Amino acid sequence: MSARASLPAVNRYSQAVWRRNALVWRRLIGPSLTTNVLDPLIFLFAFGYGLGAVIDRVGGMSYLAFVVPGMMCYAAMFAASFESTISTYARFSLQRTWDAILATPVSLTELMLGEMSWAATKGVFSASCVIVVGSLWGGVASPVGVLLALPALALGAICFACCGLAVTAQAKSWDIFAYFFTFWVTPMFMFSGTFFEVGRFPWFVQAIAWVLPMTHLIAVVRPLTAGVAVDPLAAAGHLLYVAALAAAAFSLARWRFGARLFG
Repeated sequence: MSARASLPAVNRYSQAVWRRNALVWRRLIGPSLTTNVLDPLIFLFAFGYGLGAVIDRVGGMSYLAFVVPGMMCYAAMFAASFESTISTYARFSLQRTWDAILATPVSLTELMLGEMSWAATKGVFSASCVIVVGSLWGGVASPVGVLLALPALALGAICFACCGLAVTAQAKSWDIFAYFFTFWVTPMFMFSGTFFEVGRFPWFVQAIAWVLPMTHLIAVVRPLTAGVAVDPLAAAGHLLYVAALAAAAFSLARWRFGARLFG
């Protein structure tokens, strides 16, 4: 194992891992777009126009303006989570791509940073597709706010990617991902304020919702895209929580992968 393994730096080695995954993705861009982009766009259309026809305003804004930022965050979460679990596990366990990469000067930390950054990139790309479509449909009130929301979406995608890596590091079969999507991805989709305000749920559901990182991400992204005044301290607190969870999840994944690969 390389002496650089303890240095969590983004360098040319981790960038090479990112580029390798990007080149493979270019050859599989059709199925990838179908899974990671069309899925959130279908939900956006169904809820934005379906429920939007019967729900006038939510949280002081039109329902379409309310749901579009939620779908931005969902798109980032789903794409980053899928890439850092299903795709990463295939490279780690089935294709043995990790073994080949670790036989080069690339360290485990650099490999994981490359995987994480690639998953986060796919998350931001998927969220950007929702931004474009949502803007064309009139669901984005503040173009400037969208630009300000992009760094928050990138941080959220990093967090979701790190959480996915933490689960993949524990995986010994595909079965664990069924639990991951059922008990992690689905609750964020349903309870983090994507379609309804979190305050509408019972107190115990609200308590669970505020443990989930997507709730904090939506709390920052939604007012920005809607052009609503944002409390800087509250936004900083939300983003700090997301960043702390990302760091903890990455550290856990690094420790577990190290134990599995090197004893």
